[in-house]
Amino acid sequence: MNPIVKRKTIRKFKDIKIEKEEIISLIEAATEAPSAHNFQPWEFILIDDQETKERLSSKMAGTWINNLEKDGRPISEINAKVNTSKNRINKAPFIIIPCFDTSKVENYGDERDKAEFIMGIQSVALASENLLLRATEKGYGVLWLCAPLFCLDDVRSVLDIPEHIMPQEILIIGIPDEDPKKPTRSNVNEVVHYNGW
Repeated sequence: MNPIVKRKTIRKFKDIKIEKEEIISLIEAATEAPSAHNFQPWEFILIDDQETKERLSSKMAGTWINNLEKDGRPISEINAKVNTSKNRINKAPFIIIPCFDTSKVENYGDERDKAEFIMGIQSVALASENLLLRATEKGYGVLWLCAPLFCLDDVRSVLDIPEHIMPQEILIIGIPDEDPKKPTRSNVNEVVHYNGW
């Protein structure tokens, strides 16, 4: 089956180690993506160390708890959400964090800077999609978490990431231990507009 169609979110993984060579093959696919001005503004942090996973999940959890409390969520819901999130990261067979190197985009000092910034984020997203598709092709599952965007400082402090590097997501990679039904996608006719809106 075509990896584009086959790809779906996996949340449960077998307790099987993923070799670094396999992960590097996914990164190689990522770096084949197009990028704005061919700046290739991506960097990838690879995590397989248990202590690092636990420090990362705990640090991020603190910020998420504060945000959920501000939202007025009940403590039982907060604990359930945070524990689920921490377990996913702590038990991840392998973690990849694609990052945006903001130093690689043009700075004009005017309104064009916003477009350049967005183009950099889009470039990292294209690289990430290549990675997801290669992982699917190789039989791996991936859970895509956008959590770093809500706690950049937490992720930076745990992983010693410089200020000009923006972690964009956490990709948990492993051998699937589930086969969930893929959510229905919008019908193409509902999202296509010919020659204007």
